[in-house]
Amino acid sequence: MINLFRKKRDAAPKAPKAALKKRILHILLRMALILLAVVIVLAGSVYLYARYTKTHYHITFYQEVSKKVSQNIRFAVISDIHNREYGIENETLISDLRALNPDFILFAGDMILKTEDNYDAMLSLVSHLSEFAPCYGVLGNHETERIYYLDDKSLPQRFEEAGMKVLRNSQETIRIGADTIQLIGAEGTSYGFEEYGGRKALDKMVIDPSAYTIMVTHIPILFDGQLTDYAFDLGIAGHTHGGLIRIPHFGGLYSAEEGYFPTYCAGRMTLSNQSPLIISRGMGDSSPYPRINNMPELVVVDINCY
Repeated sequence: MINLFRKKRDAAPKAPKAALKKRILHILLRMALILLAVVIVLAGSVYLYARYTKTHYHITFYQEVSKKVSQNIRFAVISDIHNREYGIENETLISDLRALNPDFILFAGDMILKTEDNYDAMLSLVSHLSEFAPCYGVLGNHETERIYYLDDKSLPQRFEEAGMKVLRNSQETIRIGADTIQLIGAEGTSYGFEEYGGRKALDKMVIDPSAYTIMVTHIPILFDGQLTDYAFDLGIAGHTHGGLIRIPHFGGLYSAEEGYFPTYCAGRMTLSNQSPLIISRGMGDSSPYPRINNMPELVVVDINCY
């Protein structure tokens, strides 16, 4: 009797342990379900945001001042559109640009996708825009790769025929009323500026000091120690897609040239030669990576006298 009683007393504490184990498993299951719900909500939000950015863009306005102009001069910047269409045949983008009434339009490269042979939509876009505003542009890395690696030698000529003046290490002078705007288009990469002939071409250029000079190139890091050797009033670039993912208070997450948290990513900054540089977040995708907190961007710049 005594032994049986002792066995029952020894077995009694097992019940609370089993209950505790069951309670812990219940808590872990609830936490797992909550985590799964959070993941589903986040994934759904990213998907819906990515879908939204394929059909919508933000217009960002910048104000610059200069004693070299006597009136307001406005130009728009389209960068990294990558064959994207906003509306049927880009009717939404064309309508917005017509309403903005720019004096000229700059294409900062990557109009196309290197993997797509058909870029008629971009040729059509240039053709429609050139009907109401002169179009100028530089080549991006996607155009360069099609020309040199996929033997698409006719690409620059096709854009010229559509209505864009392609600036390949060259300059163009624009007269707007009583003012003179000088555009300089630089070609190349951060490691191939000299190889693409950029240094040689720019060293030979005669820059009018009385003209408002805009330096345009696709890859913004070229302004770090390469293009800042030259005199210009404003720099324009694209390429980085705003850093793919934009983190509040920190900016863009990544660029191919600078890695994580790049300096030359998006927005306006002042270069070492004290000239401002405006970097567009672009209007297309960084496939297969989605834009997060990073709306496609049409840039509009107003140059005002003071």
